Formats: sequence, structure tokens, C-alpha cells
Amino acid sequence: MLTLADALRLAINTLRDAAESRRMPSGIALDDATAALHADAANQLEQELDGLRDYE
Repeated sequence: MLTLADALRLAINTLRDAAESRRMPSGIALDDATAALHADAANQLEQELDGLRDYE
């Protein structure tokens, strides 16, 4: 069973991969601003995941 924490980890990894490679999983190239937005979103989700751990 996929937990909320698992789903957040998958989303974080996908966002970080896109930011680092500058490409979406579909292959579409990302500009610097969009890659930075993906990295920021991954950081935000990681904070949410840390908060979720407090309730586990």
C-alpha cells in the first residue's frame, strides 16, 4: 500500500530529478526559472514530509 509519505517522497524525487536534469520526465526542457521552481517545490514538499513524521 502506498502511504502519503511514500507519495510525497516520489513527488520530491521527481521534482528534484527534473530540476537537476533541466528536463521533465516527458523530455521537455526546462529553463532556469522553471527548474528553480521545481527545486523550490521539492524543498517545500520535503518540509511537509518532515512535519508529517511528527504525526507518525
